[in-house]
Amino acid sequence: MYKKKIPIRKECGLHVFKELLNGKWKLMLIYYISVGLKRPGALQKKIAVDRRVMNKQLDELVQHGFVEKVSFDTKVPKVEYQLTALGNSLLPLIISIEEWGENNRAVLETVLSEAIT
Repeated sequence: MYKKKIPIRKECGLHVFKELLNGKWKLMLIYYISVGLKRPGALQKKIAVDRRVMNKQLDELVQHGFVEKVSFDTKVPKVEYQLTALGNSLLPLIISIEEWGENNRAVLETVLSEAIT
């Protein structure tokens, strides 16, 4: 198993947040699970992310207690994800970030287009 060379800093809530929720898709996964996209295939279609990357980030969210994985013992195996209380507690923050992005869309899109060129 990989061991980090730089120790995790725990003296600040922001450092802890970054360590646990660092990942390009984690906040989006939490948000879309909250609005009813519970199956891996539906999440992948909505976010358009590589399945391996998405599964890794979902596994980390499960490991850290933000999401719960529910497996159904059916003829064709079925898996769904649901938020835990900890995951639900993040929703106001995620919605606030999304609103900030919408409110600053023009500036952010300009910055993005300049970064691409």
